[in-house]
Amino acid sequence: MSRSFSKSSSSKSSSKRRSGYRKPANKNASSNQSPAIELSIDALSYDGKGINRMDGRACFIEGALVGEKVKAQITAANNKRVEAKLIKVLDASDERVKPRCAVYQQCGGCDLQHLSHKGQIQHKQDVVQQMLSRNSGVEAFNWLAPITNSSDVGFSYRRKVRLACYYDPSTKRLNVGFRAAKSKKIVDVSECQIVNAELSQLLQQIYGFIDELHQMVSKPNQLSVIAHIECVADEHSQSVCFRLIRPLADELQEHFIHWADKHAVNLWFKVADGELTQVKGEESYSLLEDGSKLAYTPEDFLQVNAEVNKQMIDQTLNLLELSASDSVLDLFSGLGNFSIPAARKVDSVKAIEAIDVMVEKSRENAKLNGLTNFSAAAHDLFDESSLSYLDDGVDKVILDPPRAGAELIVKHIARTGAKKIAYVSCNPQALARDTKELIAQGYQLESLTLLDMFPQTSHIETLAVFKEC
Repeated sequence: MSRSFSKSSSSKSSSKRRSGYRKPANKNASSNQSPAIELSIDALSYDGKGINRMDGRACFIEGALVGEKVKAQITAANNKRVEAKLIKVLDASDERVKPRCAVYQQCGGCDLQHLSHKGQIQHKQDVVQQMLSRNSGVEAFNWLAPITNSSDVGFSYRRKVRLACYYDPSTKRLNVGFRAAKSKKIVDVSECQIVNAELSQLLQQIYGFIDELHQMVSKPNQLSVIAHIECVADEHSQSVCFRLIRPLADELQEHFIHWADKHAVNLWFKVADGELTQVKGEESYSLLEDGSKLAYTPEDFLQVNAEVNKQMIDQTLNLLELSASDSVLDLFSGLGNFSIPAARKVDSVKAIEAIDVMVEKSRENAKLNGLTNFSAAAHDLFDESSLSYLDDGVDKVILDPPRAGAELIVKHIARTGAKKIAYVSCNPQALARDTKELIAQGYQLESLTLLDMFPQTSHIETLAVFKEC
């Protein structure tokens, strides 16, 4: 199967004109490219780019590391910042490693494979600490040991991916792969280094199936209806959702069902903005460390790193020092990732989630696990008029917000009377802002744990625990 690049429909320059960037003029050459220059790298940015100070401006060089001397070419500049392309590493850092992935430079999935795993951990801790120091006033930090995968550290961890699809009418082939960095192009990734063994096998089965479809269909453009493929696989089950522009022809759908049956795959279809429909297989579920089961569908939010997720839950519940008489409030509760195992340890758990369907799914998961001390309700967690759930009085609070953080909630968190708060953050900037407010509300930062949820990428996940002063 050809899984090569698809055509990109993105505009090359309009966004840069709007943002004030300009291509640097090259007075020494007839082309519009600037000459290569040598730069020393002083720091790493939040997203892992090398930084050089240039005429009072920060110059960002993707792929460069602290302490290195590099040859780079300026690609964009304004009066505040400069962007440059790495041409060659002249003096390499001791933390530089050879990327394991053959298409690392093209694929948009990973951006730190050139930095050792130890260096990645240190960089992410430094980012969190700097942002907390600068924006929250915290000066003393109690870092606990980072939570990482136990085997093949930094690789083979991901249980969920989305494959992009593009039907090329010129070749009459459906190209399948991952998006290229900052592009709509599709990169042929025959073997992904960060997916787990079960998902790696499933991806190979999908690639083979697409190849078979090209031989089966009378009209190749029938495959143009496939827009994306959602894939989830672990030791318990494997699920695939084909997102379609329009319904499949009946004959073609039979090929999909036969393939799913052959490989014991839970098969789902979603046509345009319609309902997600399961057409083959059983219920998919995730098994947590304590034996709890969480049923899910391919489109549900699921932590992609199953092992780190299990350790994160265990660490969170232990640091909260839960007792059998405690009441717990779980905010941004989703499927019940924290609240279901917490309910096994305490007197009562109340889960709050904004999406009605997720609330219902968490209730079903509580029933699946035989829990009678669990309740769930839907509230807009960013609406100040919808904060009544804070007034019931609880002993412990769990916060697991999206990137925007929990700014509104932490301003009113003292209303809960909670003695301890666990805050799982995927955005250090939001964590720093919310930490400042939690301190103002009468809490102090007790500990920090780096969660190595997304190795080889610049994404940062942190567990912060606060206690009442």
